[in-house]
Amino acid sequence: MGDRLNFLSPETFAIVQVLYLFVSIVLALTLARKIGIGLSLLIASLILGILTLGIGWKLLTCFLQIQSFEIMLLVFLTYTLANLMDKLGMLEKLSRSLEQSFGSISISLIPLLIGLIPMPAGALVSASMLSPLTKDSKIGPERITIINYWFRHIWTPVWPLYPSVIIALVVLGMQYEKYLLSTFPIAIVSFLLGLTLLKDLNFEFRAEGLKDAFINIYPILALLLIYLIFRNLIVAVMVSILIVILHKKVCIEDLKLVIKKAFDLRILALVFAVIGYKNIIEFSKSAEALYEEISFMPVELTAFVLFFLVGFSTGIELSYSSIALPIFREFAEQPGNLLLAISAGFFGVMLSPFHLCYALTVEFFRAELGKCYRILLSLVVPALISSYIFHLLFSFFL
Repeated sequence: MGDRLNFLSPETFAIVQVLYLFVSIVLALTLARKIGIGLSLLIASLILGILTLGIGWKLLTCFLQIQSFEIMLLVFLTYTLANLMDKLGMLEKLSRSLEQSFGSISISLIPLLIGLIPMPAGALVSASMLSPLTKDSKIGPERITIINYWFRHIWTPVWPLYPSVIIALVVLGMQYEKYLLSTFPIAIVSFLLGLTLLKDLNFEFRAEGLKDAFINIYPILALLLIYLIFRNLIVAVMVSILIVILHKKVCIEDLKLVIKKAFDLRILALVFAVIGYKNIIEFSKSAEALYEEISFMPVELTAFVLFFLVGFSTGIELSYSSIALPIFREFAEQPGNLLLAISAGFFGVMLSPFHLCYALTVEFFRAELGKCYRILLSLVVPALISSYIFHLLFSFFL
């Protein structure tokens, strides 16, 4: 039991624990809009730790974990690879080669492939690549906006390079393969629904651009191959970066700029805070107390609502993995439950007006926000319904 609350009766202890937990959640969400999710979660986790564990070595050990530094390194390396490919013009060349090979339907393939490379406000990168291809398009800025936004994020809930997935694996203590088997329907359903946006577009296959596309996407393909061999993401990303540096003969000055840009203290602080938050919740038994207090409600409904609200209110994929998942860690160990939780958080983020990618893409294409939301809702609602159906199927058969 929490060291600071041992004098309380079991019933009062549970209520106080839940109250402290909700205070930390509200505080993290409130401060996130002003100081960023990383620092806000760090403050919230420290307050939760002080209230439940007190100030001392036990609280300190919640944060000082080797795992924290390993995840920080992986996130830093991932952003380094993305920035390196951008700096070398590989993303722009990829855009041209795809347009040459697949015609107007490439306006979906470009954000889809760029989505394999995690980067802050990445939808703006793919939007700028689409701009020359959509200048004379008659399909409308709102449709182009959602095509770019939707296909750019299909990989987010499942791709192992995204910090939200990395953090989820850490929180759950789960191998990536097991996580993927639980969550892959989210990406499949998202892709199939996205195809409805491509009506009236021409598919004109020409093989001459494929060679250039392969040349500029090869770091990602190499990363996948190396991961399958060594089963270590850090090794895979490091080797991919080294291959690009040697192949492209990157100069020291350019490499310094890439590394400087990749060293995002906000993201690194978030990783540090998440590990501490998870451990504090475990040590203080706050999640167990919450389960006891909401036992009269279906836990699936409670998890769905919390994950969705956390995602929607922050507009950041990292938020539902960082804030909601540690609370529902035990619940999410089942494949169907994990699918339901991640889909709720992810689609909450996709609908959020605070989502930086969404706001920037709407502004970039000068689209009307209301019309964009009508298109977006026509995708998110059936996606959530499909996720719930898969949740039921997984819970029944697995």
